Amino acid sequence: MANPRTPTALRILAGNPANRPLPASEPVFEPLDTTAPDWLTGGALERWNVLAPALEVNGMLNVGNRDALATYCMVLAEFVRKVQDGEDCDLKLVQQIRMLAREFGFTPSSQAGVVAPGKKQDETKKRFFG
Repeated sequence: MANPRTPTALRILAGNPANRPLPASEPVFEPLDTTAPDWLTGGALERWNVLAPALEVNGMLNVGNRDALATYCMVLAEFVRKVQDGEDCDLKLVQQIRMLAREFGFTPSSQAGVVAPGKKQDETKKRFFG
């Protein structure tokens, strides 16, 4: 399966490392506040309340990706519920989580090189391998 294109917002945050032209005709959606959809409940709502503010701060939460984020929160909450109930690991849920997480830059590989505008790396953070 081919990797999906890196979202333009992530390319911009990463400083456009491939130096390819950014799309000129990409749709622009209105920014969205962090209010969760009213149908999101339980563990999914808890995840929304953590992730939506993080996306908003980085200018990545908008009307166009609201439902995708809500879906990610629902799928992740369902996976966590199954694990906590001692059920077998559902590989279809893992695949969906991985795919949606990449879309938002939630995986280590999709975060590589992403730096939010105006923020510097925190030198007090522990470095991998000391």
